[in-house]
Amino acid sequence: MLRLIGRGGMGAVYEAEGAEGARFAVKILDREWAKDEVAGGRFAREAGAASDVASEHIVRVLEGGTEDGCPYLVMELLRGEDLGKRLRKRRHLGLDESLHIVEGMLEGLVAAHARGIVHRDLKPDNVILVEQGGEADFVKIVDFGMSKLDRPAGSTAPLALTRKGVVLGTPLYMSPEQARASSDVDGRSDLFAVGGILFECLTGRPPFTGETYEQILLRICMEDAPDVRRWAPEVPDALAAFVATALAREREERFPSADEMLGAVRAIGRVGVGDERRARRRARTRVVVAAVIAMLAGAVVTLIAVALAGK
Repeated sequence: MLRLIGRGGMGAVYEAEGAEGARFAVKILDREWAKDEVAGGRFAREAGAASDVASEHIVRVLEGGTEDGCPYLVMELLRGEDLGKRLRKRRHLGLDESLHIVEGMLEGLVAAHARGIVHRDLKPDNVILVEQGGEADFVKIVDFGMSKLDRPAGSTAPLALTRKGVVLGTPLYMSPEQARASSDVDGRSDLFAVGGILFECLTGRPPFTGETYEQILLRICMEDAPDVRRWAPEVPDALAAFVATALAREREERFPSADEMLGAVRAIGRVGVGDERRARRRARTRVVVAAVIAMLAGAVVTLIAVALAGK
């Protein structure tokens, strides 16, 4: 072990060096949590879910095991910053940067959902931005410990890997069905979370807030998400509609799949946002020009009036 990278409520992550000098991240579950059935199950789920998805946007889990009674995971070492840290530093991000991050998240979710894996705890802290292949802010999704496996077609065996009737996950980005502890949470719950993260990237605040955990859950279940333009009026109409669809209370009104949501965000980035931003700039320019012309016209009238009065 070379250094401590970070510590959470149930364990810690270290940077380690392999036999041939390669660097890895090692996540170790604390000994007191190792005997807890729920915590151990979550740790095992993270290993299974992440290693089962072939996507560059999902952190790679290389191996797992137990040492001195403490479960551990060996993962690729990510050098960068998490989105939560970036938002805490800058409060909100620009349109292009926000869309780029969401696109990377959705690419990872397309692969995860294709394997029947629902993350269920997407939040800015679980989105790591690294440099990879010459691309800055390449998205890596981490922490699949809350994940749920969908039941394969034709199977009757229960595959839910979280406790029935228990609300699990981060409340700020949780879907209404997950907040209600529904047993049939699917990939559209992750899409709701992506919408919530995008909302915060654009406005500097999550769509639902409250003073208590319960208050936030109640608002998520009972209230429609606010219009993103309430705090970010510069957001184009097409992007505002995209966010509203992602955050629809009824999942049937959201994007039906990560793949379709990915196509929609790419279309916005390619055409919608650029066109609307240019149109708004042209409109502002026209207003400024009209104001200048009116001011000049007023000045000319005043000069003429002064000249006539002098005669």
